[in-house]
Amino acid sequence: TAAMASPLTAAIATRWIMGGAAHQVRDAIRAEARARQRLAARLLPAGSFAAHPDGFHLWLTLPTGWTRGEFAIQLRANGMGVVVSDAFATVPGPPEAVRVGLGGPASRTQIERALIAIADTLDGAPVMTSAAV
Repeated sequence: TAAMASPLTAAIATRWIMGGAAHQVRDAIRAEARARQRLAARLLPAGSFAAHPDGFHLWLTLPTGWTRGEFAIQLRANGMGVVVSDAFATVPGPPEAVRVGLGGPASRTQIERALIAIADTLDGAPVMTSAAV
């Protein structure tokens, strides 16, 4: 623990705030979030998700036939991860939905490829990942 912020960190933050750099950084982050949200709106099915236009996450409602667990497992098998709605549920019976993070990939090209893969997965049927005999 610490009793106070590092004087050097405080001085840097003060200089960024007073000089306008903090606002420029904030504006650049918001612009990138909006660009990634526009990609999601273009690539994912219309009406399939909710998101704040300046946010780096979206809430994807799954179509009939998909469970949140099956969807997450299928994406994980393709090297992608989402967070199932159970992690955010405050009452029993969370919806068949997942949270998709748009901030992780370093470039818009990477996020575009991931969103295309998510859209393709949504278009398909769940693949059976295990069977009980």
